[in-house]
Amino acid sequence: MRFRGLLIILALTAVLFSTGSVFAGQAVNPAVQSILPKIKMSGTFHTPVKGLYGAVISNGQIIYVFPKDKIILLGQMWTAAGKNLTQEARLKMQQSKAEDIEKGVDLKKAIKVGDGPVKVIEFANIDCPFCRVAEKFFSRPEIAKKVTRYIFLIPQPSIHPHSTAMTLYYFTKADGRPLSYRLSLLNKIMVGHIYQTKFGNIAPKIKVSKKAVERLSYNTGLANEYSIFGVPFFIINGKVVDGINIGLILQDLGVKGVNVAKLDHELFGRQP
Repeated sequence: MRFRGLLIILALTAVLFSTGSVFAGQAVNPAVQSILPKIKMSGTFHTPVKGLYGAVISNGQIIYVFPKDKIILLGQMWTAAGKNLTQEARLKMQQSKAEDIEKGVDLKKAIKVGDGPVKVIEFANIDCPFCRVAEKFFSRPEIAKKVTRYIFLIPQPSIHPHSTAMTLYYFTKADGRPLSYRLSLLNKIMVGHIYQTKFGNIAPKIKVSKKAVERLSYNTGLANEYSIFGVPFFIINGKVVDGINIGLILQDLGVKGVNVAKLDHELFGRQP
């Protein structure tokens, strides 16, 4: 509460210093980085408060830094009118990120699923439980017909030890096979019987192909370039959805009249 109070006070003084934009994406300011040399930053931006910078750290969190006085502030910045400047900056940052990704990725190297009118770029970990929920959601007939998905599989070996082997297994087994086989295999690995077996007993029996290694390298390169550390991560109709937020995804897909609580219960097993 103390930090938040400080930030509210700072926001109240904003009109004294600046009327400029809250967010202007730019490279990392060396003075800001010098205050936290061991923290990886993906960008910094000016705030309405003179001398105060926002810094985006590797997990997507925004912190605030006064480089001159070597002061770090944690929390959210609000105006007296109740406007959340931190959230505004985060949304602008996400929009910029979505535009960069859409321009920079090679969709031909993605796993293409469907031919619906709404384009979905998806980063997923083949062994992530929330990515499995996303797979179940997008596999529902009423959703599948609406979307064309471009999936980039990225492993997270530090928290999912089998994810690299599982991803290479998929790329190797799917290489050169018909589309129906590739999509069926992906679904089986993520939500079907292959996932439910002890994968560590399967992977060593598969000779990994060179093309599989190249695809994995491309995907992990994208994740590093665009600082995608949490999955699932979606760009739906040009908008970022970070995580499996069913209500927000339905909204971005233009799907109305769905009982979100009931669907949430079906997918997650939560009580509606």
